[in-house]
Amino acid sequence: MDESKSNHKVRNWFSAMLLLLPRVIPVYPFYLVPSFIAIKFTAVTVKRFFLFSFLLLVNFLISALFAPVSITAFFLAYILQLPFLFFIFGVPIKKDYEGIKILRILNVLTFLLSLANMTQYGFPAKLPYRDFPPDYFSALFGDGGAKMVTIIGFFGFISEIFTKKEKRNKTVLVISILNFLLPSYLIGIIMGLGALLLVAMRRHVIIPFVVFMAGLIILPYALERLQALNSNFSQTVGYNPKVFAYISIFEVYDKYPNTFFTGTGLGQFTSTPALWASKYMSSLSTHSIPNIPGLSMSGYHDKILGPILSTLSDNSWSLSSSANKPYTSLSTVFNEYGLIVGIYVLILYIKAFNDLGFKKRYVSTIFFFAAFLYCTDLMHDNFWLGYLLLLSKDISLDIT
Repeated sequence: MDESKSNHKVRNWFSAMLLLLPRVIPVYPFYLVPSFIAIKFTAVTVKRFFLFSFLLLVNFLISALFAPVSITAFFLAYILQLPFLFFIFGVPIKKDYEGIKILRILNVLTFLLSLANMTQYGFPAKLPYRDFPPDYFSALFGDGGAKMVTIIGFFGFISEIFTKKEKRNKTVLVISILNFLLPSYLIGIIMGLGALLLVAMRRHVIIPFVVFMAGLIILPYALERLQALNSNFSQTVGYNPKVFAYISIFEVYDKYPNTFFTGTGLGQFTSTPALWASKYMSSLSTHSIPNIPGLSMSGYHDKILGPILSTLSDNSWSLSSSANKPYTSLSTVFNEYGLIVGIYVLILYIKAFNDLGFKKRYVSTIFFFAAFLYCTDLMHDNFWLGYLLLLSKDISLDIT
């Protein structure tokens, strides 16, 4: 028994530490390891996964008949989306998995690494928000890492407040709240508070108050960011970037009718590998774009997004904020999967949460939080969100 507990402890720390490695291309395969450690394939899920993967490959090959595509981008997109696919296909978690312990380790390490990261900017003599951007409260994830910290914090926060008082870890609760609120990922913070309020206001008196107070804390910074938000995209294109994300679905279907059934293929339009491969994004993104051999921009991305993005190339801050990105997970799924498979994926998403017990406050809060993020940002190919959804399969067993 002691040996088993020791093995579990090693596994928990190993999984958490892999997810917190610095975000560089050679490390990406390691981010997937915790998901494989957590799951247990059954004959049914293997069969369903094989058939679905085969369908995606067939659709990709058909899409290649109508425009140049990248097989490297396809496989990269498939790998990045695996945790998300594991979750929606109902791949079970191992019975002896300790999701709540891993989530607590994740939050504590994320908090400590974020504090350590800020020391290079003068912390604690200098403070985030006041002396330097809160983006640097980002563990070891680098540019854009505030997203991961916010998401990890929200899952930790929700798991603690909805667990029984005698099992609640108050120290981790406070740390999780700080991880959730301190970074500058405003979309994630707003969506998290909205999801929490939507679910909890009918049953909890204190939670709406906490949400209100948190909203007051971030409001000044949110208003400042909103006023400073670059409007070049809207002025140039005539649409808000998020509105354009959904307009692009109809443009793709109209210009390439085959995509109605097959999609453009994974990694060929606005999933993460497609953005890595885009010659337009390399001049527009304020984040580092990895150089991967064999990765090339697809004709779908070039023909539909190229004319739009090229008009913005003289202003590198046009897409600097998450709110300015002209794509979301939902629009990407319908563009890259096609309408029929896209609807199927939505049904699987709803079913996955229903199987967890949607009446549980923890489950319904996570459902809305993830759904809001998928509708407003590119997150279905995010290793961290996908893994945390997998953890929910275990955590939801013991939480209301």
